[in-house]
Amino acid sequence: MKKPKPLVSIVVNCHNGEKYLKNCINSVFNQSYKNWEIIFWNNYSSDNSLEIIKNFKNKKIKKFYSKKLIKLYKARNLAIQKAKGKFITFLDVDDYWKKNKLQSQID
Repeated sequence: MKKPKPLVSIVVNCHNGEKYLKNCINSVFNQSYKNWEIIFWNNYSSDNSLEIIKNFKNKKIKKFYSKKLIKLYKARNLAIQKAKGKFITFLDVDDYWKKNKLQSQID
């Protein structure tokens, strides 16, 4: 019997990241490793980031919203508390991953 693959929680903190957000999230959907969740933390964005993330209608994206701008370390710690994965990784909103990134780390 095959051992189940561990869940990976991907923390994406976003403050006004509309320019990069689609590419960032799509790079996760394009991963060869499929057992993941995105913990999306909107850190008081005033651009279209909220609308962009809402257009990704997928239960693997858990969306959380800050009512005021907070420092990145605090936002990350709050997002980690929402994570369910065995492993946690961070993806900055202005970055994207190559398709084998998670698989190579799990291996």
